[in-house]
Amino acid sequence: MKFLCLIVFSFLFVALGNNCTNSAGLKNDLNQRVSMTEKNKSVEFSEVRRLNREVSLKEATIITTFNETLAIYKQLDDKKFSRSAPIPTISDDEFLLVLKPIMKKQIFGDIEVTEIKENDSVLHVYYKEVSNDEYLAEKQKNPILILKIKGNIPKSVKLVAVNI
Repeated sequence: MKFLCLIVFSFLFVALGNNCTNSAGLKNDLNQRVSMTEKNKSVEFSEVRRLNREVSLKEATIITTFNETLAIYKQLDDKKFSRSAPIPTISDDEFLLVLKPIMKKQIFGDIEVTEIKENDSVLHVYYKEVSNDEYLAEKQKNPILILKIKGNIPKSVKLVAVNI
């Protein structure tokens, strides 16, 4: 009888010990998920300008000063129109992001930014290629989107197509 009790208590001791280590592992897993969520935070943005123009730009350009804004707007200026688009101003906690992705699915399409997240000072810009009847009729294939973003200036920008 004593031997049987000893076996039962041993089994319970091992089972409880194993259960405690699993809960510690679960706790670490939950902490990792929380820290990943904190790292991968959403970024507030608004659209400033949308156009289609054949110009030499990188896929993503960060603009932090008014002089850089003037330079990019001068490059985007279209002589066909008598008035140019208003030049936006940016405050200390904002910057402009100029996007000119290479279109893969909708050659004569446009882009729609669905979400922007920041992770370790890298902006991940999630976008969809969408159809645009005007661009299709005019055979325009160079959509450019200028966004105003609230937050710290990132080290780099990564464009992520979500519908390709």
